[in-house]
Amino acid sequence: MRIKKTAAILTSLAAATMLAATACGSSGSTAQGGDGIASQIRIQAVNDQTGAVAYAGTGASRGAELAIAEINEQGFLGDGITVSMEQSDPAGQIDRAVSETTTAMANPDISAILGPTMGQQAAAVAPIVNQRKTPTIFTQSGAEGVVTGDYTFRATAPMGSYYDIAMKWLADNDLKNVSVIYNATFPTFADLGKDVVPAEAKQLGIDLGQSIEAQSTTQDFTGQAQQIASANPQAVIMLLTAPQSVTFLKQLRQAGYQGQVVATSVQSAGNVSAAGDAANGLVYPVDFSSAMDSAEAQKFVAAFEEKYGKQPDAYAAEGYDAIWWLARGIKSANSSSREGIQQGLTTVASKGFTGAMGDITFDGNDMRVPGAMILWENGKETLLQ
Repeated sequence: MRIKKTAAILTSLAAATMLAATACGSSGSTAQGGDGIASQIRIQAVNDQTGAVAYAGTGASRGAELAIAEINEQGFLGDGITVSMEQSDPAGQIDRAVSETTTAMANPDISAILGPTMGQQAAAVAPIVNQRKTPTIFTQSGAEGVVTGDYTFRATAPMGSYYDIAMKWLADNDLKNVSVIYNATFPTFADLGKDVVPAEAKQLGIDLGQSIEAQSTTQDFTGQAQQIASANPQAVIMLLTAPQSVTFLKQLRQAGYQGQVVATSVQSAGNVSAAGDAANGLVYPVDFSSAMDSAEAQKFVAAFEEKYGKQPDAYAAEGYDAIWWLARGIKSANSSSREGIQQGLTTVASKGFTGAMGDITFDGNDMRVPGAMILWENGKETLLQ
């Protein structure tokens, strides 16, 4: 009996030793090892790399990878501490975004998630993020129901939060007879078309003579273009997706309209170039453009061009600032645990920071930026002062 009892004690001690060793190893290399910053920090990107809005997901991921390279090269989080990002592709599907995010959250080695760019995907993922307490930073995803709890964060200022600079630009240029066309099934554009633009117009004395709804399935704008051209307003506010805007601009000019068109950041970074001369003179507010002249913006542009051989778009800037927000949060909390990162992100948000998009502030966990007005002319963006 004594021999059996001694053996049992030794077995228990051995098991305890193995568990302690495992725990110590985990603390040095994975996300959930307790207080302190792990030597290897893994994050998961769940954003579209293929499909209708792949341009937003691939842009965000490129910007994120650049930020990670800088963080690692600078030793920003400490000597020998590295960040890595694994990529998945929901391909525009809501159920895949939910599945891939859930899989990432079930992996204790994943410290945080760079979330989906589509609003519908993000809104479906957000409740699970808060339930599983996994800090998730979304880019784009301008719909309601995304930033809903302590663990959801957004690194894209909602378009409606800075579209006022476009409305003020119209008023300053005495363009006060305006028509609006908007995609009513795209949440961000529906919010702008139904609420933000009318409210701003009322404050600024702008008359919205027409307000025309389109759908995400609309591909031919001949009728709408002729209707607007017949009214001949001083300006047209165009709240459409990138492919739709190319078609609409061509058909609007073909209908004989020669007035001013104001768009959104969706048309930035060459997304409207396929419209050719029909897009010349287009203006739009952006959260970021490579034409922006701040020191941080130009530093980002130069680094992005060196890494990828082309200029960054707004989606890349959002991914870049999202990861630098994450790194600042980890450093502030001195922790790469999920709870520590959540606290660190919140602390950084309370103070703000300067990034590629300018002097960044926050409304809770939701990013805000100054924004800038851009002119598109002959295939090039110019900053409007």
